[in-house]
Amino acid sequence: MALVLEITLGLMILASFFVAYMSARTWPIYQVILAEFVFLASIAFFYLGARTMATHNAWRSVVKRTETELANVDKQIREISAGGAPDANGEPSKGIKQLQEDLHKLAIDRGGVIYDVAVEGVKEGAVQLTLKSPNHGLVANAVVFAFDEAPFEEGGRFQGEFKVSTVAEEGGAVQVTPNLPLTDAQTQRLAAAKGPWTLYTTMPVDDAALFAKMDDKTRQALLPQNSLAEYAKADRNLRDYEFFFHESYVQRNLLSDAIAKTQSNIDRIDAAVKETTTEIGYRDMEKANLASDLEKFQFEQKAIADYQKTLEGVFQQVRESLKATFAKNRELAAELTTRQLRAAEEINQRARAAEPTASVSVPPRSPQATR
Repeated sequence: MALVLEITLGLMILASFFVAYMSARTWPIYQVILAEFVFLASIAFFYLGARTMATHNAWRSVVKRTETELANVDKQIREISAGGAPDANGEPSKGIKQLQEDLHKLAIDRGGVIYDVAVEGVKEGAVQLTLKSPNHGLVANAVVFAFDEAPFEEGGRFQGEFKVSTVAEEGGAVQVTPNLPLTDAQTQRLAAAKGPWTLYTTMPVDDAALFAKMDDKTRQALLPQNSLAEYAKADRNLRDYEFFFHESYVQRNLLSDAIAKTQSNIDRIDAAVKETTTEIGYRDMEKANLASDLEKFQFEQKAIADYQKTLEGVFQQVRESLKATFAKNRELAAELTTRQLRAAEEINQRARAAEPTASVSVPPRSPQATR
């Protein structure tokens, strides 16, 4: 637009020179020059007025745009300060005051924290740490919770609950020892710790909303793979991690005692089984010996039975022989008695015949004769 105006003004000036030249034939020369100067002055005034108007219009546009931007900035400042403007999800955003309150609450829930703690070495469960600032505020017997700042895949995780054993008078050297006995796996992980660590004076609280707002990459750096789906939910059940670890320690000890008791029972059962196996072997051998003895006894029983039959036959024969001998003896005894009686009568008769007056005495009978 400015170029068209300048071309138009240039053409008008040229036209004025032509008009002045033609007017010089009839007008006095001073009138022609004066009219030309008046025309040129009018052109200059018109051009400067147009430029001034354009400048005023430009500055008015700048002022209006600046006032609009200033109003928007003031609105943004009020929204940032007081909150309430919807975010990308359509939810009311929090202002600076609300964020400061939330930050203050998070700081209270978090407790004291010390970052970038260098791990100098681990010896017999004691960890030597070096803090950047000597004004760390730790004292002997203070309890701290240590977290490795490395990503979870690289070994970053909760290292355990520790008690401050010694604090150097100068510098940031601090020695901590486990506040709870460690398992073999925890001891190996602690021995391989490289740091840096973050020390908390209070076990961090669980915040489902905080974890749910994190992106997947951030959660993967903080959590194990099998917990990502659970911690992505904003309505999950919260956990008291300090109670959880203490309860896990108690349950682990109870489980260790139960395992030791069960192992003792297994050892006793194994010993009983071994003893029973030995006893079974001895009884099997005794059974075999008794079976052999039974076989011999049955053989002897059979031999005795055969011998008994033989003896019964001999006994029967002896009995029959004795019966015959007894019967013969009775006959002989009866015959002997008869003969003795006859002999006694003959003796008596002879005695009476020899001594008619003498008394004849009869001899007594012998027991054998009486039979």
